[in-house]
Amino acid sequence: MVAFNNIPGNILVPFFYAEINSGGSPYEGQSRLLLVGPKLAAGSATADVPAGPIGSQADANALFGAGSVLAVMYAKARRNAPFQPIWALPLADPAGTAAEGTIVCTAPGVTGVGVLEICGVRITLQVNAADNATTVGNSVRDAINAAGLPISATAATGTVTLTFRHVGTIGNDVLVRLLTDEPNILVGHATITQLSGGTGVPDLTNALANLGDDEFDWIASPYADAVSLNTVRDFLSDTSGRWSPTKQLYGHYLTVKFDTLSGLAALGDSRNDQHVSIMGSKLASSPPWEWAAALGGQCAMHLTDAPELSRPLQTLLLDGIKPPPSRADWWDIDDRQALYVDGISAARVGNDGLVRIDRVVTTYQETAAGAADATYRDIETMAQLMFSVRYIRTFVQNRHSRQALADDNPSNLQEITTPQDIRDTLVHAYGDLVALGVLEKADLFAQFVQVERDPNNATRVNAYLPVDVVNQLRVFAANVTTFLQYAA
Repeated sequence: MVAFNNIPGNILVPFFYAEINSGGSPYEGQSRLLLVGPKLAAGSATADVPAGPIGSQADANALFGAGSVLAVMYAKARRNAPFQPIWALPLADPAGTAAEGTIVCTAPGVTGVGVLEICGVRITLQVNAADNATTVGNSVRDAINAAGLPISATAATGTVTLTFRHVGTIGNDVLVRLLTDEPNILVGHATITQLSGGTGVPDLTNALANLGDDEFDWIASPYADAVSLNTVRDFLSDTSGRWSPTKQLYGHYLTVKFDTLSGLAALGDSRNDQHVSIMGSKLASSPPWEWAAALGGQCAMHLTDAPELSRPLQTLLLDGIKPPPSRADWWDIDDRQALYVDGISAARVGNDGLVRIDRVVTTYQETAAGAADATYRDIETMAQLMFSVRYIRTFVQNRHSRQALADDNPSNLQEITTPQDIRDTLVHAYGDLVALGVLEKADLFAQFVQVERDPNNATRVNAYLPVDVVNQLRVFAANVTTFLQYAA
């Protein structure tokens, strides 16, 4: 029997009637990237209210203020994800103080070019033989202020004071240095005191709550402090947050922390959350918010649709990101092994100085009972789960959203479904996901999947779905045995 949504069964007027209905289409991944960071008062966006999609850098500057952390994050994210929809969650500065530093200048007495690097940005200025310390300081100030950085500069009698544009600890991770790989008249005539003293972190609770029911699969932010991580943990939790069965919005938090190897290991050991990834580095030329935005862009690009989301992120370039200046501060293989064991992600720096993803892990390391568990170690698994659940949900909704439920359907009525029908739908959807390279072992799924009517609620169907995700090729190990003469 054919089912209709709009043509009544008792119509008497001749002749031809046709209703148009959608047969439904399979789920297609289209992840949105959300950047979380502070705005300036000059930006038109409202704090704690999501803005987007953002179309251009000019839009970002107008919304969040030119030189704001959030505007800079957009630039790095767009560079790494040219075609992905990018949104932003602007934050007001918290209570606290802004980080400050100084550059004390003296007169070189000769003409030359001064070269600074701040937040990974190369800044040049002209110094003349007749310039005194005050003149040099003023030139440094003007060059910094013209660079569009989240730092403002003032100068007095040769001392340039650098003030981070935002209040908070976020300003303490800025690296200011003199470049020495080219002629630099400031070498020996400028003494740098790094920015420090920034206090305060924003409360993310209200801002995240304002996301409502909008889906944001990748949330990139520079906040890796315990308060922010706990807020995100609750926001994304499996029980009451975005990963809960009642919300099914999902999402993953990406952040960056600059610290020593031991400090990062301690941070990783203190967390156990499969919905958070923390990339660790020593103090680098590019600040943490740029790292986080670039990482978010790469995740949005590569962990959105199948089969690409099953491939490992390793070797992907964090475009526009500069590593720690000293090669001694680049993670070696032993360092990266230690970080992954403790739930911290890392990048690898090549001989060309480019920063590439090595492995993005979550902070999840053990079950609630305290048993070691690697199920949710890698971010690719979380992307596969988001995609798989949405695909299966769409498949079931397309087939069964307006059907009656019975144990059997001997007349094969379209209006009625049975647990066996739903089981067949699940097996079909799983087969599609296998064909897409997201899941594997369709035969075992068909063997072990369970669908049954709830014994206490005749309108409810319960299902057990044992999914097996496709894994990533992480390690190739070869035993190379040497012979002086190989015998047949």
